[in-house]
Amino acid sequence: MNSEEIKNKIQQARELVGDNPEDPLTQIAFGEVLRVLLQEPFASPMGEGEVELQAKLGALPAQLSVFLAQLNITTHIDRIVAILYYQYHTGNKLTTIAELEEAYSSARVRAPRNFSDILAQCIRNGYVVTAKDKKDGKKAWQITSLGEKFVETELPKVKNV
Repeated sequence: MNSEEIKNKIQQARELVGDNPEDPLTQIAFGEVLRVLLQEPFASPMGEGEVELQAKLGALPAQLSVFLAQLNITTHIDRIVAILYYQYHTGNKLTTIAELEEAYSSARVRAPRNFSDILAQCIRNGYVVTAKDKKDGKKAWQITSLGEKFVETELPKVKNV
């Protein structure tokens, strides 16, 4: 491991435990976190799901439409779960029907007649949950860990766009 990688691990440890070097508990936590980070060659500040995503699907493309085109999507359920996956992993934790409609439009795919019915099927399958909070005053949904696994394992990349 070179000095640049070590500096990155130190910065990562600081971000994870906070920046209060006078606090003895912070000092202990920093030491332990750094020790773990130095043992893991591919440690990342991202969550586990995001690390798995990069390993399984590669880095997410900048555009949702490109991401959808790369996947083996055969149904509206597949597409909606993939959209929620992309939204979640790009920082948009909650998604509204308006955002789903926009995603379909940008992907140039015919939208379902009733998004609520498809979302209900996604919920029954355990891929999606209704969010407790509203987004911009509207009902919203988010992907579950089962939904993430579904995208990562059942909708593999079939081509590069």
